[in-house]
Amino acid sequence: MSKKKQQLIDIALNLFMSEGFHATGIDRIVEVSGISKTTMYRHFESKEVLIRDALLAFSQRQQAAWELDDPHLLSAEQLLLARFDELEALVQSKHFSGCVFLNASAEYPDEDNLIHRVAIAHKAASLAETKRRLATIENTDDNLALTIELIYEGAVSRLLVQQDLGLIRAAKKALTALLKS
Repeated sequence: MSKKKQQLIDIALNLFMSEGFHATGIDRIVEVSGISKTTMYRHFESKEVLIRDALLAFSQRQQAAWELDDPHLLSAEQLLLARFDELEALVQSKHFSGCVFLNASAEYPDEDNLIHRVAIAHKAASLAETKRRLATIENTDDNLALTIELIYEGAVSRLLVQQDLGLIRAAKKALTALLKS
């Protein structure tokens, strides 16, 4: 990938996350990036394609980060709680604006839309990661994995309304109790 294309993806993603997808126009992306519209359209045939590619890049980075949580070094509970720790760090950084994939789905609600499909794929990858982490304790209960995902998603949604770290502690406590039951 060219340096300019990567730069456009990174800048656009930051703008989409902070200002919203529909609210962020091409002119804004061009202004912040310093890259001409012609160059932008050479790399992305439309704003929707840019959004899709930015979300795909973010999803790939997030999935690569999940791989760094080594099941040989951490207990299953630590592996599952690690995602809540990452969420806590994001909220503390003051750059939290909810889940970019949920936000994209809200702005592009048609499930056949290419942007919404990326969000669906990312959520499927997230569930698969939770299942992978559960497998370290030889638990393949799909309902348990989904319940853990729902606890996480609930925390993310609630944090968007009220950025109270106590919500993350409550979610972690619920997860720990669930694993012990």
